Order: sequence, then structure tokens, then C-alpha cells
Amino acid sequence: MDKVISCYLDVSLTREYMMNTFKFQESEIKDLFKAELLAVRDAGSWWLSLPGAGMFIKSHIRGRKAILLMIRKCKYKEILQKELEVRKLPKAAKLGIAYHIHDIIGADLVSCIDTTSGKLLRLNE
Repeated sequence: MDKVISCYLDVSLTREYMMNTFKFQESEIKDLFKAELLAVRDAGSWWLSLPGAGMFIKSHIRGRKAILLMIRKCKYKEILQKELEVRKLPKAAKLGIAYHIHDIIGADLVSCIDTTSGKLLRLNE
């Protein structure tokens, strides 16, 4: 599978391509499907898949929405990072507040302003 992923740039594969180009056998394709590394796209073609990726994305999106909502509800749509770190996220956001703070900073959804009290996170809108 390493050889396939390193030289193939698309996210879908067909039976013919896997058998002709990479010399996969039918049993090997079935094993990849059972290991959840391939998901059905349509008859004879599959999407490359990562087990558990759906749960990660779901938690990531819910956490991002929750933390942005917290900032939106604050006066002037800004909050000190220290204050935000002590708040609780909903149970659906399982990745932790620190992860989501770094996420919104990295995604440029907030501006970081250094103040004498610490970093101020201001919502970009």
C-alpha cells in the first residue's frame, strides 16, 4: 500500500488500475476493504480511507464551532487566551481546548494580540 499511496495522487482507485498497475490480487483488495482502508465508491472503484477519520473530523468541527461561539458571545468578540483555556467545551468536542485554540489561531480565524495581561484572541470577521 505504501507504493500505491506514494505515487498515486487521486483519492479513488479502480479494480483495473490496482490489478494492472500495482499487481494486486482480488484477495488482497478484499483484505484492504476488510481493514477499512478502502471504502466503496461504486461498482469496481473505491475511495482511499482512514479508519476513525470520520470521528476525528466530527469532533474537530464541533470543537471549532464551540470555541468560536464562546468568543462570539464575549464583549467585543475577544477574550484572553488564559480565560478561554479554563472554560469547558461540550462533550462532543473531544480533542481538548488547547488543540482547538491552536487550530483557530493556525486557521487565522482569530488575531493574537500581545497585551500586558497575556495573549488576547480577537475574532476575525
